[in-house]
Amino acid sequence: MAPAKASSQRWIVIVFVILIFGGIASGLLFLRNARARRAAAAQHATASPSPANSDDAVAARALSNYLARIRAQVRDHDAAFTRLQQQKALAWNIRERADIERDRKIIRDFLATNTRLTETLRYGEGFIRAELNTAKVPPAVRDSIVDLCAKSQGPLLPLQMRVRQCDQAIGENALAVLDLLDFNWGSWERDAATGRVDFSNTITLATFRDYVAKIESAAAERADAQQQLTHYQTRHPSPAAGK
Repeated sequence: MAPAKASSQRWIVIVFVILIFGGIASGLLFLRNARARRAAAAQHATASPSPANSDDAVAARALSNYLARIRAQVRDHDAAFTRLQQQKALAWNIRERADIERDRKIIRDFLATNTRLTETLRYGEGFIRAELNTAKVPPAVRDSIVDLCAKSQGPLLPLQMRVRQCDQAIGENALAVLDLLDFNWGSWERDAATGRVDFSNTITLATFRDYVAKIESAAAERADAQQQLTHYQTRHPSPAAGK
C-alpha cells in the first residue's frame, strides 16, 4: 500500500529532530559556560564553582527528559506503523468477520500512538517549560532554552504536523472502510489475485472507493512532507552533527 513508501525516510527525519534538540542543549551549554568563564575571570571568582555550570547541567537533564519522551513515542508509533504494514491491515484481506476486529485493533493502535506523538510535538514548548520548571531552572535560563527550541522548531513543526495529520487521515479512513465491510458483510467479495473489492451495491462501492482514495491521497502527501523534511536536513545540518 502507499503508506509504506515513506517508511524508509522516517528515521532520517526523526534523528534530525533529535539532533536539533541535542544541538540546542549543547549550544546553550557552550554559550552559557563561555559567559560564565568570562564572568569568573573578570571577577577573579576562582575560589568557588560557578552556579551557572550547575544551572546548565540541570537544564540539560530537564531537556533530555523531553527528548526521552519523543524517542519513546517515536518508537511506539514506528512499531505500530510496522505492524500495520506487516499485518497488511490496509489490504482488506478479510476472510472471516473476526478479521475485521483484528485489523481495527491494529489501526486503532496506530492512531493512538500518532495522537500521543502529535500532542508532544504540538505542545512541545509547554512540555519543555514544564520540565525546566520542575527542575527549578532559573527563569533566565529557562526562557533562553524555550526561545532556542521555538526558533529551531519553527520551520519544522508545520511539516511534522502535516505528517501527523496524514497518519490521522490514513487511520480514520481505514477504520471507515472496516466499518463499511462489517456493516455490509455478505454483500461484497474480494478477488484474492488482484485484491480488488467489489460490492453488490454501486453506492456502497463508490463510498468504499472514496475512502481508499483518501487513504492514498494522505499517503502521497505524507511522503511529500517527509521528503521536504529530509531536504531541510540537507540544507540546514544540525550543529550537533559535527560533534
